[in-house]
Amino acid sequence: MAKTLPVMLLKDFTILPSQTLKVEPSTKLSLATIELSEQYYEKELIIVSPKDTLEENPEVEDLPTISVIVKIKKKIILPNNHVRITFEGGKRVKISKYFNDSKNKNLLLCNYFILQNPVFEESEVYAYQKQLNHLLKYYLENKRYHYDEEKIKNQSLDELTDFIASFLPLSLDKKKKYMEDNNALNRAKNLVNDFTLEIKVLDLERKIEASLQQELDEEQKKYILREKIVEIQKELGEENKKTLEVEEYKEKLSSLNISHRTKRKIQNEIEKYEFMNEQSPDISFVRNYLELFFSLPWNEETIENEDLKSIEKSLNKTHYGLKQVKTRILEYAAMKKRNPFLQAPIICLVGPPGVGKSTIASSIASALHREFYKISVGGLNDSAELTGHRRTYLGSAPGRIITALQKCNSKNPLILIDEVDKMVKDYKGDPASVLLDILDPNLNQNFIDAYLEEPFDLSHVLFFLTANRIEEIPNELKDRLEIIELSSYSTLEKISLAKEYLLPLLRLDYHVREDEIKITDEAIKDLILNYTNEAGVRELRRKLEELYRKVILNGEKTKQNLEITLEKKDIQKILEEKITIADLEPKINTCGLVKGLAVTNIGGVTLPIEAVMYDGSGKTFVTGSLGDVMKESIDVVLSFIKNNQKKFAIPSTAFKKKDIHIHALDGATLKDGPSAGVAITTCFISLLTHRQVPLDVAMTGEMSLRGEVLPVGGIKEKVIGAYNRGIKKIFLPEANKVDMKLVSKDIKKEIEIIYVKEYKEIYKSLFK
Repeated sequence: MAKTLPVMLLKDFTILPSQTLKVEPSTKLSLATIELSEQYYEKELIIVSPKDTLEENPEVEDLPTISVIVKIKKKIILPNNHVRITFEGGKRVKISKYFNDSKNKNLLLCNYFILQNPVFEESEVYAYQKQLNHLLKYYLENKRYHYDEEKIKNQSLDELTDFIASFLPLSLDKKKKYMEDNNALNRAKNLVNDFTLEIKVLDLERKIEASLQQELDEEQKKYILREKIVEIQKELGEENKKTLEVEEYKEKLSSLNISHRTKRKIQNEIEKYEFMNEQSPDISFVRNYLELFFSLPWNEETIENEDLKSIEKSLNKTHYGLKQVKTRILEYAAMKKRNPFLQAPIICLVGPPGVGKSTIASSIASALHREFYKISVGGLNDSAELTGHRRTYLGSAPGRIITALQKCNSKNPLILIDEVDKMVKDYKGDPASVLLDILDPNLNQNFIDAYLEEPFDLSHVLFFLTANRIEEIPNELKDRLEIIELSSYSTLEKISLAKEYLLPLLRLDYHVREDEIKITDEAIKDLILNYTNEAGVRELRRKLEELYRKVILNGEKTKQNLEITLEKKDIQKILEEKITIADLEPKINTCGLVKGLAVTNIGGVTLPIEAVMYDGSGKTFVTGSLGDVMKESIDVVLSFIKNNQKKFAIPSTAFKKKDIHIHALDGATLKDGPSAGVAITTCFISLLTHRQVPLDVAMTGEMSLRGEVLPVGGIKEKVIGAYNRGIKKIFLPEANKVDMKLVSKDIKKEIEIIYVKEYKEIYKSLFK
């Protein structure tokens, strides 16, 4: 007759007869099942594990039909209010039916029959008992487990197989098979195989352990001998180099004013180094880390110069002009004098190559008595270059910021981060985002380099950045920067730079007296206009060096004393290669030719725009490497002109029977932006009305469909570029009038500036 017991579901669970297991059931259903067992079933129940362990709500079909009756031996309420139950396995049963409790539908019950053990021949049973007892004894002795040998000998084959299967480190699936198998002889056969395999693994482990112990004994022996050598060396006054290093590290650490947490971390590193074997491959990594840590300027800083006159004199001595930068540094020095804890500004110098961005930063560091270090980030795409690599990687090293501090040996240097507009963002990282943590004084007080792993205060560092184009600075970085734009030098400024800075430096380098080689102003001007094409003075310096070299070489050949004054005609004789700016400009004036103004990598330039007209069907062709914005400007201009065709006296058939081709010269250079709008408008009107625009006239400004002239950027650069190319009259938007304050008075005297609000003002000035 079938009996009934409550059923508890436990995933990944199995228990064998006579086995004891502790379980902490946590679900309300499991606790209710235990309570039911205690009240009505003499603390007995059946625990089953679903066949599919991933199924949250298994069906009855997924439950096993063979299991073991378990008895609740002990129940403990833990401090955290959890319940710990000790179960003891009983007899194997076959479950004939699962059903729900009539009172509580969530509880599961089952009908079961106790399985009867089959009968075997005594000789066969004895043979397997003997073999299993032998294997068990060998296993337990080698595992050094204490056991009752007599008790085990008196067990039946059924009890013995269940006992062995319960403690052997078998997989859960195998244990389930042993639990479900009611044939003791069959279990014995399988256990012999599993036991033999387990003993082989045990023997292998013992062999490996013995080998390791031998190696450890050797290492221990070497360690003891080394310790004896150390003691002997101490007695002889010949202490071990490593011991001296450790003592030196400890002494340095005690003198550092750093956080307690960092001190504790480095103390652990020193102790690790102290007890490491000299032959260990890791010892060099720990030593390198400690050397880096103690080489950093944790508490060292230079005393900053607070004498404003001295700072100004030092800056003027090395650089011409650059008033905005010099004034800003003097302002910072004055404020720092009042408040020593003032946060340093994050200054970004923007301008074309050769205008002195990097050199002025170096001069500022010298004037302030700070150490100087330059980090170039042009083309950088790996942010780990700035923040370092973790020590877990082979060949790891600190980032460039920590390296800069180490080289400067000061925690308040001036660090120049060059070419921030040329950083690259890709799968390796985003250097711009990393720079935010480095530059921002609110974040960099606890800057953590991945290699160093400890916070370093960067708030004392004065950061300078440089870029060629403000548009290409990453937006997330631009918002945090104080941007100072450095414009191109005019011809007059370049002449002054050559006389006051470049030539004295050349005379010093080449050991030439001032009276030996002289260069007239006209010669320098010819050198600037006809042999260089740049915003700064790099190429000018190279040409001056070339002049000096050729003159000195000629003097050495002829054995004559150097007393020469180089004039314009001499320049043309000595220098062969000639890059005349005038050669880059159109020489023949025609209808449909107008000069716009643009800003390029070499500073401000004139942008000649030309157009031709021929028989066609009213199409417009555009060439000259123009960007989308500039192409849209052409569309705006055409709509504006067509809307005002009668006002400009343009024939009614002009756009129907003629095709127009407009071209921006210097086709190899990409040109974009709306600032050529007025120049394109003037070009079309000049072409369509057959009236020329003087070659010494230039203009810039964005056009609207209503004919308004809108403001544009780069006015100072454009005006200087126009001046350098001989322009005498410039049309500028009225709204850009304020930008002319930055242009020198000498240039304003040479160029007529006409401010306009609407295009009709340009039309009246040029075509009426």
